Amino acid sequence: MSDQQTGAPTGGNLQFERAERGTGAAGASCAVCKQPITPSYYEINGYITCQRCRSHIIAERDRGTSGTRFAKALGLGLLAAAAGAGIYYAVAAATGSEYAIVAIVVGLLVGTAVRKGSNRRGGWRYQALAMSLTYSAIVVTYIPQIIKAVTERRAAVINEGSQRAARPAATVDSARTAPKRIGVGGVLLGLGALFLLAAALPILAGISNIIGLFIIGIALYEAWRLNKAVALRITGPYQMSAHPGAPA
Repeated sequence: MSDQQTGAPTGGNLQFERAERGTGAAGASCAVCKQPITPSYYEINGYITCQRCRSHIIAERDRGTSGTRFAKALGLGLLAAAAGAGIYYAVAAATGSEYAIVAIVVGLLVGTAVRKGSNRRGGWRYQALAMSLTYSAIVVTYIPQIIKAVTERRAAVINEGSQRAARPAATVDSARTAPKRIGVGGVLLGLGALFLLAAALPILAGISNIIGLFIIGIALYEAWRLNKAVALRITGPYQMSAHPGAPA
């Protein structure tokens, strides 16, 4: 009997992909729970596993639907992205510089969160999600700088206009109009425009921002690496006295 699935082995706290490979069937112990195996065992990606752990790994991996797993990965990823953005902005604001190590931390935070939400399945969907959230977590920290630059520019233009054409106070008062109220839609539209500008900023800067692009690239790589799909190959059952190449 054999069973082949796609996705990283999972099982709650079972870090099966980090388990030690068994040396043989006779007197072997389970690579996951470390308990002696009797009377038969399975192999998962070459690791000797008992029946209970095999069932647990499969059940944990297949828990939920594709939609619920993606929603969980998105939710956990958003929380990690918010935390990563806070760390990235705090360090950049305190030092005035961007550091690759902080970008790596952001990529690890988001990548790990998405991986946990997907039940460690991995695959291109979760890689794309993790990379998108990681990029967003970094570029969103540019928004305060954009707002500051726009505000300073606006103040400079107003000041320059006031100096060029000084009007009588009465004329100025009569020309004043009530400030236009901005609704929720306008606020959301403005925030969306700010985010798009921040997202485009590293690319628009071009060669002058080569170090910044390199730092972002490191973070994206970490998020991508943590969510690579791993083939889960299950074979067995095998008898303790039999060689792993001969199923019972």
